[in-house]
Amino acid sequence: MMRPSTLTTALFVLIVLAVAVLWVYAVRKTSAPGRAPWLLVSLAPLLVCLGIPGVLAQLGLLDRYAPLPAPALLLVGLISIGTAGLAFSPLGTRLATGLPLAGLVGYQVFRVPLEWLLHRLLAEGVIPVQMTYAGLNFDILSGLTAAALAGYLRLGRPAARLVLIWNLVGLLLLANIVTIAILSTPVPFRQFFNEPANLLPSMFPYVWLPTFLVQAALFGHLLVFRALAKKAAPSSQSS
Repeated sequence: MMRPSTLTTALFVLIVLAVAVLWVYAVRKTSAPGRAPWLLVSLAPLLVCLGIPGVLAQLGLLDRYAPLPAPALLLVGLISIGTAGLAFSPLGTRLATGLPLAGLVGYQVFRVPLEWLLHRLLAEGVIPVQMTYAGLNFDILSGLTAAALAGYLRLGRPAARLVLIWNLVGLLLLANIVTIAILSTPVPFRQFFNEPANLLPSMFPYVWLPTFLVQAALFGHLLVFRALAKKAAPSSQSS
């Protein structure tokens, strides 16, 4: 497998930093006086999603894909469970209710430059074609439509049903690429045998793709579901 170029890696790290900054800003914006220090609250998930996977990848402890369980995939699975738990925690409630729906939707725009970067990795011989929009990855549609839908929501138009449909489709597109990525790794149940195999889950800093950026997208979709449920609750109670 070819190594990513320095420019591609730098651009990837910039995307990671941008999403991390958005996360810290969101926690700060929705934090109320008297609660746990917002900086500590925001940094703890970053330690789990960035710090621990980064150290493990640097030490080469995620490089084994067979026999099962593969450490990298096990780590991603555990972090994904934590992501879902965080979305339904009191902090998730604050974010879902304290941030505008347009912001929760528009936040997913980060998937556009991310998909462009994956295409660069394909051109550099780092990942297989099915993981990009030249193959079976259509996740870029989530980011493109997020920008349009967020702009529509900022006009104050009622669009709860439209947002729900968009969110469901976006979550399915995310599940699609995650499944393809897993089945492209050199695990015993691998289904895509074209080279190169997907080794990003064990490569530094690209381990942050499944442990942080995928989690950020998942977390955002779960918050949108929660925000829509909160908006529907008053009307259902009054009826």
